[in-house]
Amino acid sequence: MKWTCLGHACWLVEAAGLRLLCDPLLESSHYGGVFEVDPPRRLRAEALRPDFVLVSHAHPDHFDLDSLARLARLDPESVLVTPDPLVAWSARELGFRTVHELAAGQRVSLDGVELITTPSVAPDEWGVVIASEEGVGWNAVDSVLGGAAALEQVLAEVERACRRPLDLALVRWQPLLEIACPLAEAQGFPYAEYRELLREHAALPRSTTLVPSAAGTRHAGAAAWLNRFVYPLTRARFLRDLAALRPGSPALPADPGDVLELRGGVVTRAAGAARELVELEPRREPSCFDPFAAPGLQDPRPLAAAERERLRAWLDEELPAVLASEAPQLAPEPLVLSVEVVLAEGERWQRTYRGAEVRAGLDPEWEGLNRVVGSALLDVLEARRDWGQLLLGGELQATSRAYRVDPRGARRLP
Repeated sequence: MKWTCLGHACWLVEAAGLRLLCDPLLESSHYGGVFEVDPPRRLRAEALRPDFVLVSHAHPDHFDLDSLARLARLDPESVLVTPDPLVAWSARELGFRTVHELAAGQRVSLDGVELITTPSVAPDEWGVVIASEEGVGWNAVDSVLGGAAALEQVLAEVERACRRPLDLALVRWQPLLEIACPLAEAQGFPYAEYRELLREHAALPRSTTLVPSAAGTRHAGAAAWLNRFVYPLTRARFLRDLAALRPGSPALPADPGDVLELRGGVVTRAAGAARELVELEPRREPSCFDPFAAPGLQDPRPLAAAERERLRAWLDEELPAVLASEAPQLAPEPLVLSVEVVLAEGERWQRTYRGAEVRAGLDPEWEGLNRVVGSALLDVLEARRDWGQLLLGGELQATSRAYRVDPRGARRLP
């Protein structure tokens, strides 16, 4: 069985004559240019020839519409398998002729290959075990299991189904701080999250070869400033931590183009062996975790008069009407919500809302504060981009101090 690393969470697995492609990201950048694959590479998509395309969940670094559209054009007979109904619907619209929604905890027998989907806390997400007579490999992808006890239960079920222990595990390793900075949350090293992650890894069998996978992206373009806030750990440091956590147990790095050979339960790594699939590009400067001061928002694109009027209408007419209708569900009395829209050349439009009431300026007693790049907000209003791109790209900032005091103390509002 061969596991070829194609960058980030994209792997090509060859077993018993079948080719299974996991979470394809075919281009260097994705999600509207917010992210790029790190280390950078180019894939020869026509050489992949997957029989099955597995999409583990709908996050944009795993569910990439451009990549799926290209694969559907190359071979619409490839079978796409996913737990997420949105991914399944999109795949059919893009031209895949056979699409299966497969929940976690299912077992599928192919010709010489067993697929077992493993659970995650999120209902529409899974990892996948791929087993053949050569061994058993588990691509955990981004699965969150909820602790070492939950992992041990998954391992027991896999061993019972495969009648042998796990040989290879592609594991989650980077405790991402994706939205901590834009949401004014704690930005220091996430000790508690990392401690729980290592506890899960400690529960894996000592004979299992661990390979850090996924978390192979970085922010690009105008969002590149986030690289020093989002990624608190290097892969080299994680591998050193694994060596201390599991002394004597095998652990391997894998870069795009590397091939992991699983034979007789033993995993070996051939660096750069898949040159027919992957072309490496020059490495960029590594990200350095430096979470101290975030730069202010800037808008690089001046807006035309009609675009400015569209934003004004939304701020002064549409938004207050929606807030007035929704606010009673959040609190018995209207919340004080302030918004700042940052335009080119430092111009800022500020509004404060209390129910249907709107006035200029930021209220010092705000309970919710939102700041957004003007041209990016316009893109959302006109359906060219979505809120997630703005948040993950650092073009939207938001924070809250909404609470109500009663005799028991302060109760945080949603």
